[in-house]
Amino acid sequence: MKSSNSPPASEANPIHFAPLVGTCSRHGIGRSWAFELARTGELDTFLLGKRRMVYLDSIRSLPVRLAMRGNPA
Repeated sequence: MKSSNSPPASEANPIHFAPLVGTCSRHGIGRSWAFELARTGELDTFLLGKRRMVYLDSIRSLPVRLAMRGNPA
């Protein structure tokens, strides 16, 4: 039996991004608003093929960043 000190694969390679529309939808943000936030730079996104992806840290920190600016989400 081999003992390993390395973390499980799910912890060793955490997911840092996800599809924009689905991720925003799970956070209560509609499709149009999601693309508007991406267009204005409020959400950090990139294209992976033809799909727009969002960095999860960007969406997690969005409420705080909008509150600091005085914009309701």
